[in-house]
Amino acid sequence: MKTLVGSMDSGGPVQRLQAVAQMNTELRRAEAVLVRRARGEGLSWEAIAQALGVSRQAVHQRYGKRT
Repeated sequence: MKTLVGSMDSGGPVQRLQAVAQMNTELRRAEAVLVRRARGEGLSWEAIAQALGVSRQAVHQRYGKRT
């Protein structure tokens, strides 16, 4: 992640946008892993939603079928 953030300071607009796209992908993956872990440890959808700053329905809709 640090490498991707650092790459935003160099290169042209296309390279910077590609770095942002890669960061978004990595963040989505990390979030999915952490949600699975949280559910595995017994956290409720409500608690996970609050931590992510979204509604319970939104987090359940996004991750409910995967965990």
